[in-house]
Amino acid sequence: MTPPHRRALPSLPVRSIALTLLTLLGGSACTQDKPHPPVSATTAPALTNPQAELLALTRFTNYRRGAARVTADIPVQGHPARLTGRLDWRHATGLAVLNGNGGVLEHGRHLLRWDRTTVSVRRDWTGHLPSHPPRHGWARRALTTRASTIDTTLLLLLNLAADRPDNARLLLHSGARRLGSEELAGVPVTVFAGPSTPTPRGAAPDPARAAPVPGHTRYWIDAGGRLRRFSARLGGGTEWMVATFST
Repeated sequence: MTPPHRRALPSLPVRSIALTLLTLLGGSACTQDKPHPPVSATTAPALTNPQAELLALTRFTNYRRGAARVTADIPVQGHPARLTGRLDWRHATGLAVLNGNGGVLEHGRHLLRWDRTTVSVRRDWTGHLPSHPPRHGWARRALTTRASTIDTTLLLLLNLAADRPDNARLLLHSGARRLGSEELAGVPVTVFAGPSTPTPRGAAPDPARAAPVPGHTRYWIDAGGRLRRFSARLGGGTEWMVATFST
């Protein structure tokens, strides 16, 4: 990434989120374009073997897929922000335009490029999403997932890919649940709640490296194991990020 510029996008404060790079909370999603409260995982049945295998392959399928377009609605102090861009899951990088709607983002539209540790910003971006990042004009800083739902979202999106499958047998006992079936853009999908407890060192984690609280992640997965939608509960358990993916 390009060296820092004098003006950096401020770290966006939210209610207390005790998150680290290895433990990120997640949440619900929607059936169309607007988020709605998540389906309860409390009474949902445990995974069957085929369902656990499907969920276990999701991050690896994303990695093999290599890249995807993403649209994510992110809560920022009660004011939604929309991120629209591309993810390079193979190289763990992203490029997107961030549009605010009031609050701390009321003054603009910003171009972001990021990896798992840093984000670079070009403020007041007026063009479309470029095919390649501009060479100059970036302000670079570290991701601050403990204080920003936007930074948490950026990291979660990259963590939805891995170079090997997760362990299906461990997922059977992780608290993950099948919540039902839906259709997204005419494609049948199975809706899963992610694991509900932290994963021991060396064991298979939630596909988004998330999970100390039950029911805080959702996955919409088609029959081929492709992730169509992901949702994560942020902001101390009351706000929801929803991301939809396409090729």
